[in-house]
Amino acid sequence: MILISGEALIDLIPDPVKANAYDAVLGGSPYNVAIGLARLGSQTAFVSRISADGNGEALAAALAASGVDLSFVARDMRPTTLAFVMRGTAKTGSRYSFYLDGTAYDGPWPFPKEWPKAAQHLHVGSFSAVERHGEAVVEAMRLASSRATVSFDPNIRPFVTPDRESVARLVERQVSLARIVKASEEDLEWLYPARSIADTLAAWAKSGPRFCVATLGERGALAILGKDNVEIAAPLVEVVDTVGAGDSFMSALLSAMDRDHSLGAEAPAPSRSELERWLRFAAAASAITCTRKGSDPPTRPEVETLLGR
Repeated sequence: MILISGEALIDLIPDPVKANAYDAVLGGSPYNVAIGLARLGSQTAFVSRISADGNGEALAAALAASGVDLSFVARDMRPTTLAFVMRGTAKTGSRYSFYLDGTAYDGPWPFPKEWPKAAQHLHVGSFSAVERHGEAVVEAMRLASSRATVSFDPNIRPFVTPDRESVARLVERQVSLARIVKASEEDLEWLYPARSIADTLAAWAKSGPRFCVATLGERGALAILGKDNVEIAAPLVEVVDTVGAGDSFMSALLSAMDRDHSLGAEAPAPSRSELERWLRFAAAASAITCTRKGSDPPTRPEVETLLGR
C-alpha cells in the first residue's frame, strides 16, 4: 500500500465562456495524486481531513470510486476547503488562491500513530506539508523512513506560504527525509530565485534523496541521480488545461516504481535506465492530463497507448 498525505478541496475554475462563472472541480494536489495512483493500478490509501458536507461527500466518493482506501481519513463537520484557480500556460501552470481557515482542513493531521504494516511508501506534499501541518509531516516522514520509502513534492503555493526563508528551511528538512523528491520549475524558482534548477536539484540530492526531479512543463523533466543528469522530453499534445499535470506526473512516477518493485525500505537504488523509463511514463501521464479540463488523470492503458506500447 502507498499512503498519500495532503489536502482535499474544491477547485473553482473560471468558465471559459461565461464571465464571473466557475466550474467546481474535485481537487487538491495530494488528492489528485491518490486518484492518479489508484487509476494506474497501485494499492493506495489517503491520509487527510475531509468535510462531511456535500462537497466532502463528493470528494470521498470519488476517492472510493477510484479504489482509494479511506481508512486514514478524518471527517469534519466544517465546510470543504476552496481554491480559486487562475489559468496558466503550459510553461507556468495554473495559480491558486485558497480559503483554509474554518474549513475541515484546519485541524490536527490524521497520521496513524503506528506505521501500518502494509504500507511500503509515504508520499507527502503541497501546502499541507509546508504550511501549518509542516511539523506533523516531518514527524510522519521520520516515522516512515525506517519502514518505507518516502517521497516529497513541495508544490509551493505562494498565496499560502509567503515567507520564502522559513518555507525553504522546512522544505530542506523534508527533502533530507525523503528518498524521492519532485518539484516543478516554478517551485524551485520561488524557493531559490538566484539559483539554477540543476544546482538546486544537485544540492538537494546530496542531502539524502536517491534522486530529485524537476518538471519543466512543455520541456519535459530533469532528474539528478548521483552524478548523472537524466533529461526527458514531454510528449507533444494540444494543451486544454494544466490543472493536475504535475500531480499526474507524481502519481505515474510512483506507479512506475511500484510496478518495478522499487518502493519500500528494502528497494535498491535505481539505475539510470530505470529512472529514465519511469520519467517517460510520468511525462506521458502528465501530457494526457493536459488534454483534459481539470485534474483527470489517465489509466495505465491510456499512458501505454501514448507511449506506443
